[in-house]
Amino acid sequence: MLKRHLLLASLLAGTFAVTACSQQTEDQAADTAASAGDDIAANTEAATAEAEVAAQNTGAKINDSAENAGVAVSNAADNAGEAITDGTNKAVASTAAVVADGASSVAEGASNVAADAEAKAPTDQQY
Repeated sequence: MLKRHLLLASLLAGTFAVTACSQQTEDQAADTAASAGDDIAANTEAATAEAEVAAQNTGAKINDSAENAGVAVSNAADNAGEAITDGTNKAVASTAAVVADGASSVAEGASNVAADAEAKAPTDQQY
C-alpha cells in the first residue's frame, strides 16, 4: 500500500510539474507569437517602403527614357527635314542648270538656223 501511495504521490507531483510546464510553454508560445507578429509588421513596413522607393526610381527612369526618346525623335525629324531641304535644293539647282543648258542649246540652234537661212536665201527673188 505504501508503494501505491508513493506511486500515486509521484503521479500527482508529475502532473503538477507537467501542468506548470504547460503553462510556461503556453506563455512562451504567446510571447513568441506576439514577437513574430511585431517582426512581420516591421518587415512589411520596410518592404512597403522599399517597394515605394523602387517604384519611384522606376518611374523616374521611365520618365528619363521617354524624354531621351523624345529628344532623339525630334533630332531625327530635324535631320530628315534638313536632308529633304538639301536634296530639294540640289535637285532644283540641277534642274535649273539643265534647263539653262537646254535654253542655250536652243538659242544656239536658232542662231544657226537663222544663219543658214540667210546663207541660203535666194538672191534673185522678185517681189
